[in-house]
Amino acid sequence: MEPPSGPASRRHVPWSRLLLAVSLLTFWTPPTTAQPTIETVPPLAAEGSDVLLLVRNVSENPLGYGWYRGERVENTQLIASYRVDTNATTNGPVYSRRETLYPNGTLLIRNVTQKDTGSYTLLVTKKDLQTERQTGHLHIHPVLSTPVIISNNSNPREHEDTVVLTCGAETQNTSYMWWINNQSLPNSTRLELSEDKRTLTVFNVTRNDTGPYVCEARNPVSVSRSDPFTLNVVYPVAKPSLQASNTTITEHEGPVVLTCLTDETGVSIRWFFKGQSLLLAQRMTLSSDNSTLTIDPVSREDTGDYQCEAFNRGNSNRSNPLRLHVKYQLTPESSSDLSVGAIVGIVIGAVAGVALIAALGYFVYTKTIRNRCPGRNRSS
Repeated sequence: MEPPSGPASRRHVPWSRLLLAVSLLTFWTPPTTAQPTIETVPPLAAEGSDVLLLVRNVSENPLGYGWYRGERVENTQLIASYRVDTNATTNGPVYSRRETLYPNGTLLIRNVTQKDTGSYTLLVTKKDLQTERQTGHLHIHPVLSTPVIISNNSNPREHEDTVVLTCGAETQNTSYMWWINNQSLPNSTRLELSEDKRTLTVFNVTRNDTGPYVCEARNPVSVSRSDPFTLNVVYPVAKPSLQASNTTITEHEGPVVLTCLTDETGVSIRWFFKGQSLLLAQRMTLSSDNSTLTIDPVSREDTGDYQCEAFNRGNSNRSNPLRLHVKYQLTPESSSDLSVGAIVGIVIGAVAGVALIAALGYFVYTKTIRNRCPGRNRSS
């Protein structure tokens, strides 16, 4: 028996309407109470570390997961996919051997680099073939190396030059701080920081601006501080003075102490003897700062003019000469030698004198004889 047409029309959905419903389901996913979320662990990722893209609020009993690089779901950007029922993982074109996809949808990326910075999209496929999509963002910060302070002028002149100090290489998302003499920068019209504080300018440097300077670089994952940097300010050096414990001394006695006096700071001392750089003998010693020269015992070779010179990287000034006189006595050997030499000299001089006188006398005698006898000379 054929069923009634009325009730039958109420119990069956026309095929055209069913196709329309399926078509609409293809382009529309009904909202759920909880959408998947992606959490980056750790939230601030440092270069070289391992990072988790942790998935939460995933629908129960999903069919599988897929992770894509970027904000779009494209097969060419697939990192990896996972099917729950077969526990099978398939690696995609952008898989780099550093990624691991876990059964709960979480993605691990090992040894991240700054190139890993960007968007990552998760596609969750449910058993009814409907999908859920969520995009997370990963930002990798570099671990800062020790910054090096660079100066545009290695030997600035006092009251003349301006110095620009730069803290290391420029990096993104980095802030900078400066210290001078282990203290924060003082308020001064001669000090100026750039907008990002990476560069410090010192106008019209003075010897008090020597430093040391230290800069610090900081980003969300690391902090690094430079080694101290000292500025070598070149300034005129005042003339030093030279003092001696004794300027006249007997040979083989001592000590004689020569002291170089200067009010300058940050200068070095060197010594001169008879206008030439002093060559230290075994009898001579210098203090640790070279300001004092000690001679003990004294030798006759030490007689002469001494000077000290104060100098820095750009200037120098030398003291007036101070003369040291060493008295000594002749030894018997040296006296005997001198007497023999004197005798030989006298003998040679006497012989030469006698010969000269004899020759002169002979010349005068012969000339006189010729003048007295002119006729004889003609007849001859």
